[in-house]
Amino acid sequence: MENRTPCPVCKTPNVSHSGAGASTSEIHCPRCGRFLIQTLAETRLLNSPPPFPPSHLLSGLCRNTWDNLGEKLLVTVDMFQSWANLDKTAKILVPRDTDLPAKGDYLLKYIRRKSKSLADTVSFTPAELSVGFCANKKELLFCLSYLSSKGLVEEEPGNQKPKGAANAGLEYRLTPAGWLALDVPATATEPMAAVALSLENDTDTLWSQGFAAAAQKAGYKAVRIDSREHANKINDEMIVGVRHARILVADLSGQSPLAYFQAGLAAGLGKPVFWTCEERAAQDKKLHLEIRQHLVTTWSNDKLDDFALRLCHRIEAALGRP
Repeated sequence: MENRTPCPVCKTPNVSHSGAGASTSEIHCPRCGRFLIQTLAETRLLNSPPPFPPSHLLSGLCRNTWDNLGEKLLVTVDMFQSWANLDKTAKILVPRDTDLPAKGDYLLKYIRRKSKSLADTVSFTPAELSVGFCANKKELLFCLSYLSSKGLVEEEPGNQKPKGAANAGLEYRLTPAGWLALDVPATATEPMAAVALSLENDTDTLWSQGFAAAAQKAGYKAVRIDSREHANKINDEMIVGVRHARILVADLSGQSPLAYFQAGLAAGLGKPVFWTCEERAAQDKKLHLEIRQHLVTTWSNDKLDDFALRLCHRIEAALGRP
């Protein structure tokens, strides 16, 4: 039986709420799309919201799973524990808060889906904040401005609404370059750097300020390839990720066998491998003897900006700019 209640994720009032099985409900929210949620998770979100994940990221995951895959995400309490658990559940990339290219890509594809012709303009309302995993209107405008600066979208000329009007300044359309960019494989326009990082070291700050920032500075898009469970076998998606990547960054802090496997696979495919390790682990000589002959870029949580710059310089020194 359907009733109307606030959305447990974004708190939009009066959304569709119906039973979908034992201890599970289905929500139809204009911001979060259609998703499923376990009763325990719903109670937690409404009464004692967990510090993780931020509501706008969970909303974005629900919305984009429905919009892009046509599937209803099942929200469970396990997702509230860590990035590792969230990534295991997600079937799409969940951008970290500073992953501007990924958020922009979601917005670009949304405009494409909503455009019925080449010149169509698409309006953005508060309900579309989740499309770009944005926390508020200011962040949404920032992401749209990023796309505009790259020449991929533009505001509808001569169609500005009076100041203070609903949706003022939030009407955009794809440019010719934007249409062309959507027809070109991402690997052809933005080379990928696959990163093998132990789940034990998986933190938002380490990823966004360290590995992702280093790759971006060097001209690559960083993509995690080992954040899902592998069920005692090498996951096919991980192998595909290495094959599609231009380079591999292998972090050996946790001495993960998968990191060595991925590095060996990349080397066998003729792809450059860049080694990293947490500073203390490297100083304690915990790396295998065969690795010590290679240059290893060390990192520490209190010097991530320095690490990102050094790793960027290491990549550029070896390969130049892509």
